[in-house]
Amino acid sequence: MSMQPGLRSDRRAGLDGLRGIAALIVVLHHSLLTLPWFADRANLGLLGPKNHFKLSVHNLFEYTPLHMFYGGTEAVMIFFVLSGYVLVNSVSRDPLASYVRLRLLRLYAPIFVAVTLSGGLVLFFSRKALVGGSWWMNSHAIKFTLASYFKNMWVVDGSDWLDSSLWTMRYEIVFSMAVIVIAKIVFKQSFTTFTLVVIAIIAIIWLGMIYSLDLLGWLPVFFAGSALHWLPEVRYKIPYLRLISGVVVLFIPWCFAGFGYTVSPIGNRILMTIGATIIVDVFRQPSNTVSKLLSRKLPSTLGKYSYSLYLIHAPVLTTVWFVMGSPLGHTAWLLHFVAALACIAIATAAVYQFGEKPSLRWIQSRKSN
Repeated sequence: MSMQPGLRSDRRAGLDGLRGIAALIVVLHHSLLTLPWFADRANLGLLGPKNHFKLSVHNLFEYTPLHMFYGGTEAVMIFFVLSGYVLVNSVSRDPLASYVRLRLLRLYAPIFVAVTLSGGLVLFFSRKALVGGSWWMNSHAIKFTLASYFKNMWVVDGSDWLDSSLWTMRYEIVFSMAVIVIAKIVFKQSFTTFTLVVIAIIAIIWLGMIYSLDLLGWLPVFFAGSALHWLPEVRYKIPYLRLISGVVVLFIPWCFAGFGYTVSPIGNRILMTIGATIIVDVFRQPSNTVSKLLSRKLPSTLGKYSYSLYLIHAPVLTTVWFVMGSPLGHTAWLLHFVAALACIAIATAAVYQFGEKPSLRWIQSRKSN
């Protein structure tokens, strides 16, 4: 199947780097959730009453732009928009039956390895609620069951605390099948078309959340990335300003909540969708300076391992905490954190080597035949 007009078949290193940075942010977010004060206060709407900001290390950490370095929810929104943008190429290029088969293999092979490793960690390392542990940490104090193992393996019906990061994979898998509906669409770049599609996406998000239709509230976030194929690629003279504008919109819900003002959950999701879409738009242009920055070796390497890293980091992180016990003080927490990073790196390499890499090789061999 030939590529449709307006689609690009090349793999852009800037987007890989963006994916890697987003994965690292999620890891840091979950690491900080081991801190009781952070876990209790970091959720939107729980940071503190308006006009009551007091100078402290905790408040500087929560109320300043440092938030962008540990904004896990915002990073997930970038993941969703990125998937929506990238998958359009595959579904438009490959026969649909081949696309479905290869896409499911691409997603499920690493999930199988990650969930099996997660189950092994729960089986072999005791998990008892930690005295002084955060609610997030102690939610992982579970016992292994086959029902939990197979639920997390299938993931379409949701996941549990065996591997808490898997909650997003339900939407990823469903979208990977739902994107078939736009397989035959011809993407002709038009700002008007793009604008109308984005308005429709916002309306669907609103309807989905108003009527508590979970999938309808999340899938449009992916389609916002797909809609970027209608948006003409403009060479921004100052791409950093465009990037900053995207980051500002992405983090507006946190800004309001941090200072005691409420933004509705619907407003939160719409703003974060728009912000993530702006950011992905900047990095889909390989020639600009910000894309080149994330095309360097370190971000690109993070991007290469980002899927495996995302799948396995939470089970490994929590296991390290359960084995080492509650840290007493900031120095002890840093030691826990460093130990967790080392273990996460090893586990990520294992998931990539035994799950992701073989599936990618097999997919490539099928496509070359």
